[in-house]
Amino acid sequence: MDSWGVAALVDEPGALIAAFVAHHLELGAAQVHVLLDRPNEEARDLLSGVPGAVLTDAGGDGWAFQNTGQNRGRAPRRHLMRQKYHASRVLAQSGLDWVLHCDADEFLMPVRRFGLPAPSVALLLSLARRRTDWVHVGVAERVRLIGEAGASSGGLLDGPFRLPWPEFPTRGRTVYDRKAMEMLNVGLAGHHLGKAIARAGRGHFLGIHQPMRDFGGEGRDLVRAETGFLRLLHFDGLTLLHYALKMVRRALADRDANAPPHGAHRRAQFSALAAVAGDAAAIREQWLAARCLSPAQAGVLRARGVLWDADPQIAARIAHRLPAPPDLSAAAFDSALIAREAALIARAAEAFGFDPEPLRAR
Repeated sequence: MDSWGVAALVDEPGALIAAFVAHHLELGAAQVHVLLDRPNEEARDLLSGVPGAVLTDAGGDGWAFQNTGQNRGRAPRRHLMRQKYHASRVLAQSGLDWVLHCDADEFLMPVRRFGLPAPSVALLLSLARRRTDWVHVGVAERVRLIGEAGASSGGLLDGPFRLPWPEFPTRGRTVYDRKAMEMLNVGLAGHHLGKAIARAGRGHFLGIHQPMRDFGGEGRDLVRAETGFLRLLHFDGLTLLHYALKMVRRALADRDANAPPHGAHRRAQFSALAAVAGDAAAIREQWLAARCLSPAQAGVLRARGVLWDADPQIAARIAHRLPAPPDLSAAAFDSALIAREAALIARAAEAFGFDPEPLRAR
């Protein structure tokens, strides 16, 4: 059976990192390689002694892999390039047969189909044709269901999940209002491209969404396989506060002359939030439009086959794998987020009048 593992550059509260690692180890990953973009003692404590958990501080290797000449020993400035660097290094050096590259808010999930039980990840990858360079994993985006009282249901890592909706440009207005339409792409608030599980040993490099022949991004004509038996659960903004901080971070970065590119729907989100960042009620209104569904909306999406009521059982996997599972309540997560992101919050307060306190879960 082929071995597989995960590579992720992370900068999140330790509880989420520990959950991410434990979940994938329980699915059968031989190794989960986490590159800490900033030091994270909480994550190290939670994962200490856990077999297969490989935590490395960014720059621990001297940035020597595929980083020569004038850039040798220097961290790639852009976050996306540090992600590519780490994933490519793991693909080349870990000894794994396959490597999934994703973020700490993305969880791989085997899927039941045709009445069959969900297969193991290792079995699926072992059955891939020899010519296959990578397996594409489609995304499923977690959404919150809003009750009559306006409170969202579900735990930090529960469903349901929206699927990409090809008819969204023509049929989306039957479900969403104008504001939501501007902030969604094929019915999703985050990315719709999915992620890659790349086969090792072929001299390739592993980017954000797919592998390539050249570290600079050229040579993307590699052999791709599709599977309906795996999905990537994307918890894009685990809480209202988490979502708001993501948006203000992007709004601040967008002021930079070398700002990373964003899709129109994502730019609409962070631009709109920056404009109302001092108004907690307006932030919540945007979160409801972009990340939540009313019962009526959920019913229509279910009927169209683009709302998946899966029970990922992530909490059970974490409890089974970790000797001391982290507190995954929304209140604990938001408290850790405020402590960890003090510098970002100060910048957002100065630039936009942002205040996290009315947004935090209690």
